[in-house]
Amino acid sequence: MLHYRNPALSPEERTQDLLSRMTLEEKAGQMIQVPYSEISREDAMEWVEKRFAGSFLHVLGKEAQMLQDRALNTRLGSPLIFGIDAIHGHALHNGATVFPSQLGMSCSWNPELIRQMGRVTGREVAADGLHWTFSPVLCIGRDLRWGRINETFGEDPYLIGELAAAMIRGYQGEALSDDSSILACAKHYLAYGESTGARDAQETPISERKVREIFLPPFRKAVEAGCATLMSAYLAIDGTPVTASRKYLRTILKEELGFNGFVVTDWNNTGALTNGQFIASDIDEATRMAVDAGNDMLMTTLESYDALIRLVKDGKLPEKLLDEAVGRILRIKFAMGLFDNPRKISHGRKPRLFACPEHLKVNEQLTRESIVLLENKNNLLPLNGNIREIAVIGPNADDIRA
Repeated sequence: MLHYRNPALSPEERTQDLLSRMTLEEKAGQMIQVPYSEISREDAMEWVEKRFAGSFLHVLGKEAQMLQDRALNTRLGSPLIFGIDAIHGHALHNGATVFPSQLGMSCSWNPELIRQMGRVTGREVAADGLHWTFSPVLCIGRDLRWGRINETFGEDPYLIGELAAAMIRGYQGEALSDDSSILACAKHYLAYGESTGARDAQETPISERKVREIFLPPFRKAVEAGCATLMSAYLAIDGTPVTASRKYLRTILKEELGFNGFVVTDWNNTGALTNGQFIASDIDEATRMAVDAGNDMLMTTLESYDALIRLVKDGKLPEKLLDEAVGRILRIKFAMGLFDNPRKISHGRKPRLFACPEHLKVNEQLTRESIVLLENKNNLLPLNGNIREIAVIGPNADDIRA
């Protein structure tokens, strides 16, 4: 038996053995996360079989099963990690349990109940054959103009850290290898909601002191809770995008905080270095910056696959940086037991788990505790006791996805 196939060995031993057997192309593929919703089915299969992709996002059910089967039949049989935006329940799957938004949850002030929410979500996502949620959101809601306020736990760093740690423990369960455990992803690192004028993904006018006093503590809590993955944000601090910042990704996060999971970029962060933030002249330079800074997996920037190979062959990027990034990804895959049990979709579990009475009971309690009643002391509200019906209108009035 090949060492990396031996479940009796540690994730570290298995990772080092597998790394020693990988080609440059296989390493580059592991660092790419492919957006299933943006490409054809045929292209997706090519990404698995010829480019050895490490992960897909936003693929459900039988399609995930099909891709995983293809991945297991490649030369090394490295399983895929499937990611999904299950940020308040597995809400992208019809029929799953959908909880209040994070902002609503935070009003419960109940970490244990939020841990239970994470357990419910983990069970339902895992039953769908998926492994990873891009949650919790650790952004701090300090400017109500920012359009993603509802995704935060509010404005207090201490409360955010406590609730995020509880949610992480819920998602990841007792052990990552458990059938009902999924990977948590603390996002968006760092100070994402503090952008100038509350405009999404823009320059962030803060100092390192403010970072350390206000924005870093929740992420420290997430690391201490054992969060397996972390998402780097679009924004720039002091003119340097976090995607390209060795200071924030390597020195502070990985060395100072001791984060030992892997870092995934947000959507096309690497490409944004060339066409949005204009600090890189082309995709090769952008890819080099992103990997050198400490990003381990590049979300949706598919051009980076060829760029990684060119950069190493041209001597512009040390292959040891790919080994480091791929090693972090593989250690998580081994810790999850994906090489031993890739967790194919269990169709029998889904109907029993999705919105089952046990899960709905947790949802009902969290919903009740999230409700905040305001006293109308000065009769400012235009409502009176004679109103029997309230109309909700507009394009999102009956849109369950919205």
